[in-house]
Amino acid sequence: MMSRIRAWLGNTPIDDPVDRRNATFMQLLLVFEGLRIPATKLYLFAGHWGYLSEHFYGRARIGAPAAMAIDIGTDVAMTISAWLGFVLVRMGRFPLAVAQFVGTMLVSGAVAYAAFGYHATDGNLTLILILALSGLMLGRRALWITYAAEALILVMSVDMEPLKLADAGHLPAFLLGMYNVLPMRALTSYLLIALVVDRSLHALRDSLRESHQQRQQLAHEIAERERTQAQLLHAQKMDAVGKFASGVAHDVNNVFDIILGFSTERDRLLVDDEAPDGDMRAVADALEGIELAARRGTAVCRKLLNFSKPGVAQAETFDVVEALHELRPLARQSLPARCELRLEAPSTPRLIHFDRSQFELAVINLVTNARDAMPGGGACTIALEDADGYVLLSVRDTGIGMDATTLAQAFEPFFTTKPEGQGTGLGLSVVHGLVLQAGGDTRVESSPGQGTVVRLYLPLDAASQRAVA
Repeated sequence: MMSRIRAWLGNTPIDDPVDRRNATFMQLLLVFEGLRIPATKLYLFAGHWGYLSEHFYGRARIGAPAAMAIDIGTDVAMTISAWLGFVLVRMGRFPLAVAQFVGTMLVSGAVAYAAFGYHATDGNLTLILILALSGLMLGRRALWITYAAEALILVMSVDMEPLKLADAGHLPAFLLGMYNVLPMRALTSYLLIALVVDRSLHALRDSLRESHQQRQQLAHEIAERERTQAQLLHAQKMDAVGKFASGVAHDVNNVFDIILGFSTERDRLLVDDEAPDGDMRAVADALEGIELAARRGTAVCRKLLNFSKPGVAQAETFDVVEALHELRPLARQSLPARCELRLEAPSTPRLIHFDRSQFELAVINLVTNARDAMPGGGACTIALEDADGYVLLSVRDTGIGMDATTLAQAFEPFFTTKPEGQGTGLGLSVVHGLVLQAGGDTRVESSPGQGTVVRLYLPLDAASQRAVA
C-alpha cells in the first residue's frame, strides 16, 4: 500500500530533476499542514478555550474579537494555500506551488505578529519552517528574500516605546536598550540558519551540476564511440566490398580480353581486294560494335581496379580533359536513368600534376553526391575552364541544395545529411583533402532548392600554363 502511495506521489509531470525529487516530500508536507492547522485550531477551541482567550487573544494589541478573527482568518488562508499547493504540484507547477505557500505563510505571519506582537506569540517555529522551505525548494535567492521579509516582520512586531524613552545621548545605554527591545536572538538565529542552508544548498547544487555535466559528457563519449565503431565497421565492409569488386573486375576483364580478341578477327573479312558484300559488311560492323562495347567494359574494370589499389598517392602529369572523357562512362553508370550527365570541357589539353586514381575518385565522389541530391531526377554537369593558373573543375547539380548551417559543415569528416547506413560523411572531406594536398582549393556554393556546385581549383602544369597564356 505504501509503495503504491509513494509511486502515485512521485508520478508528477515535473521536468526539473531536482523539483521532481522534492515533489514527494513537498506533497506530504502540504497535506500535513493542510490537516494540522485546522485540527490544531479545533483542538484548542474545544479543550483550551479559556487559556486561549485569556493568555493569547486577551494580550493582543487590537482587542480580543479582532485578534480572534485574524487568528482564524490566517489559519484558513494557510490551510487553503496548503491544499492549493498540493493541487499545483500534482499539475507539475512545483515552483508556483511552493512560492504561493511560502508567500501565504509570510503574509499570515506578518499579520499575526502585527496583531499580537513578538512577545505574545508562542515561538518562531513557523518562520523557521518557511525559511528552510524557501531555500531548499526555491533556491538561494528565495532564501535571502524570505530572511529579509522575516527580519522586517520581527522588527515591526516589537514595542518601540521603551526605545523612545531611552537617552539617545548616552550611546552604550541606547544600544543596550535597542538590543533588549529588538528580537536579536531570533534575528541572529535565523541568520545562522540561512547561512547554513545557503552554503549547503550551494554545495549540493554545484555537485548536482557537475554530476549532470559528467553524465552528459559520458553519454556524448559513448555516442561518439558507438558512431566511431559503426564507421569502422562500415569502412571494413567497404574494404571487403572493394576487394570483392576488384576480384570480380579482374575476372570480367579477362572475359572482355577474350571478346576483344575475337572481335578483332573482323579485319580478316576485309583483307580481300574485292569489296565485301552486304552480309559480310554487316558482320564486320557488328564485330566493331562488340569491340567498342568490350573496350568500354575494359575501361570500367580498369577504374574499379585502380580504386581498389591501396598504397601511397603517386602523382603524375596527365591531361584532365582526356581523363574526364575516359571517366564519363563510369560517371554515367553512377547516375540513375532519370538523371542527365553533361560534360563541358575545352578541346585542347589541360595538364595537371595529380594522382590520377585519386582524381577519378574525387570526381566519382562528387557525382555520387549530386545523385543523392537529386532523388527526383535532374542534371549533373561536369565543366572545365581556366582560372588564372588553375584549371577549374566544377560539378553542378539541380538538386535540393543546402542551407547555410549545413553548408558550413560540408567539409567536416563524418558529417552527413543522409539517413543512417546510407552515407559515411567522408566524400566531400576526402575530396577537399586531396585537392589541398595537391596545392589547390575547394569551394562550395549552394542554397535550398537551387542545387549545389562544387568547384575544384587544380594547379595547371607549367606547360599548360604557357599554352593557355
